[in-house]
Amino acid sequence: MERKFYNAAVQGNKSWLLNLLQEDALLLDRFITGRYPETPLHVASMLGNLEFVDEVLTRKPELAKEVDSQNSLPLHLATAKGNPAHIAAMKGHLDLLKELVHGRPWAACVLMEQGESILHACVRCNQLEALKFLMERISDHEFVNRQNYDGNNIMHMAIATKQTMVINFLISSTTIDVNCVNEDGFTALNLLSRNQRDEIDKEIVESLKRMGATHGQDKPLSNSQLKAIRTVVHMDMGSPKRII
Repeated sequence: MERKFYNAAVQGNKSWLLNLLQEDALLLDRFITGRYPETPLHVASMLGNLEFVDEVLTRKPELAKEVDSQNSLPLHLATAKGNPAHIAAMKGHLDLLKELVHGRPWAACVLMEQGESILHACVRCNQLEALKFLMERISDHEFVNRQNYDGNNIMHMAIATKQTMVINFLISSTTIDVNCVNEDGFTALNLLSRNQRDEIDKEIVESLKRMGATHGQDKPLSNSQLKAIRTVVHMDMGSPKRII
């Protein structure tokens, strides 16, 4: 039975896993003993079998703490396709995400395919609460404004997918660079202006402009100008605290 479990982990076959658990409901529990050189979760994480990893962690999150013979957690072996912290963020498993980030803070800084960060993953999967939690923990301005291989930061992604709540959060509560230019030469304002459809879009455009946003072809404001604008805007909102 256990050999079949390892084979399922290698293949990343979720159906096999579910069938095995129907045959043996305690299968996962037997790996919380510390007597195995590596668990199937280590194997699946190393191979980037994300759906399999997610299913295992959903059913038995304690396995994320099991070390292998090299004293490595599954997080250590995760590939660029995403480690358990990425998966927890993408699936909105907030309690598990908090536990994983608390135990291994660096795991949240591992990049995924296409040069995307865990913040990109949150936006791509529309997981606002996970994004808020991570933003509270990450103070690295450069990481917050990380661009993927297409040059898109998380504001570009939120604009492109019309995630109004995420956009408002990024504008009001983060140090996001509203004038970041992607590979196509577009800022967030460019993207929104090209696809502006309703009053909500117009309000977001105005909010971006109040934060110093410009179009890609315009001369960008200097950092000192952006700081001054953000300070005034946040004082008007009742908070004199600068966010950059």
